[in-house]
Order: sequence, then structure tokens, then C-alpha cells
Amino acid sequence: MTLLITNNTIINNIAFAGQDESKFNKDDFMIKDFGISNDGNPYLTVVGTPGGTKPQTEDTGYAYVFITDNGTYAVSSDWMYPNWHTHVLTLDEKNCIGSIDMKGGAEVGNMVKVTKTSATKLDKVMTAEFTINNHDGSICATKIFDSVP
Repeated sequence: MTLLITNNTIINNIAFAGQDESKFNKDDFMIKDFGISNDGNPYLTVVGTPGGTKPQTEDTGYAYVFITDNGTYAVSSDWMYPNWHTHVLTLDEKNCIGSIDMKGGAEVGNMVKVTKTSATKLDKVMTAEFTINNHDGSICATKIFDSVP
């Protein structure tokens, strides 16, 4: 009996070890630098830990947004898919998403990098919280943490 409980404890610790219990850290979204890397991909660095904060609330997502000469890309994490992934999207004047598609790649390590974009120029970067409006289904930036330039 004790062996079974010990094994269950070990199994539970292994099964739930990957769950992210991250607390919000604004520094994870405060832009320190941005540009096109030596490998030709748009990137940004932050004061805190890139990708260090993931959303903990339903209908919410965090994004590192890159506005390039080849479209707008968001490296994002949301309540349904917390692993960092990339969307190509359009934003309206209120920073609501007009169109969205899974396209591009994401590398999150010592910097946030968006890959597979064919972009050669980076016009602007921003970090934001996006929320789904349950009344009309729109997805809009409800908080802009930082934006450069």
C-alpha cells in the first residue's frame, strides 16, 4: 500500500511538473531592443525573461507583435495553447484582430524571434494582452505593455 501511494506521488509529480504556474511579470513585456538578427529574422529582447509570463485567465493571450514589411506577426501564448506560437494577422485602428492565420515560426529563448516571415524590415514592435469579447467574438488588445518606436 505504501509503495502504491509513493508511486502515485511520483507519477503525479511527473505528470504535473510541466504545468506553468507563472505569475505576471511586466518586465517580461518591457522591450529592451529589437531588429533583424544576423540570420535575417525579426527579434526583440525584453528587460525580464522572454516568454516568462503565460496567461492564467480564460479568454486571454499575451503576444510579442512584430510589424514588418511582409505583414504583422504575433508570437503568442494563450489560455488554450500556452506554448509560444506564431500568427500572421491584421490589426485595425483599435488594435482588434481583423484576420488571423497560423503562419511563421517562433523561437523563444534569450530573445523572442519570429521566423519564416521573409521580412527584411521591422517597422515596430509591441507587447500586449489580447482578450476575446464573449459578446461579439472579437479579439482585441486590452493592454499594450510596451511599444517601440
